[in-house]
Amino acid sequence: MAKMKLLVLVLKIIGVISIFIALMAFGSDFLPVGGVHFGGNESIGGKHQFYKIVPADGVNPIYVGVTFLVVGACLIGVSAQIKKYLVK
Repeated sequence: MAKMKLLVLVLKIIGVISIFIALMAFGSDFLPVGGVHFGGNESIGGKHQFYKIVPADGVNPIYVGVTFLVVGACLIGVSAQIKKYLVK
């Protein structure tokens, strides 16, 4: 039974991470062009470094987001079913 509880926990964690990645993929189109400044990140020349999530050539971030969202929801659903029927 302890192994099943561990399996449920791992599936939930992976599901939540997948949903977080989906939200990042959806939000990547809405980030400013200059990127996001996290503070304290300066290059050698003294300019700040900015970061932005950008898709690779030919990859639509909406499809990636939907895929990760479906995978995350399925993993959370499977973990709920395992908990409901096998862990007592």
